[in-house]
Amino acid sequence: MASKDFTNIPVFYRFYFRWSDPAICLWGAYMDFVTPAFVLNAFVPALIAPRNPYFDFTLQQLGGALLMLSFIDVVLLRYTNDIKIWKILQVAVLIYDLSLLYSNYSSLSQQGRLNFGALRWEDWGGIIITAQAAVGKKRTKRS
Repeated sequence: MASKDFTNIPVFYRFYFRWSDPAICLWGAYMDFVTPAFVLNAFVPALIAPRNPYFDFTLQQLGGALLMLSFIDVVLLRYTNDIKIWKILQVAVLIYDLSLLYSNYSSLSQQGRLNFGALRWEDWGGIIITAQAAVGKKRTKRS
């Protein structure tokens, strides 16, 4: 099978969506499955609400979504050089990223921690990782 020409896809997007984004998703999925207490504490500090392991399944579902996204990034974006397919996928994932940002906002609001002084490094990490992914996907949509 002849290799495909991906020159119609900007180099930054080829790198970001075929290497960086899948790696971030795999790392997040690993964290969701292997270190649920750490992940939950990143969303809701243990001082506010202690972890209840009966809710770990929600993190496992999030981890499953991240594994699916990583697989799609790695396989589909190496299979097709159709820019329309790339854009459709990125819009779909942008919707997911925006829901994650809204979820972070809503959680921080419920906890009374929307001011900068109340944000911990875990909060900033989640917000920055998701926001940079959303910005990258939005830029793909426009190009």
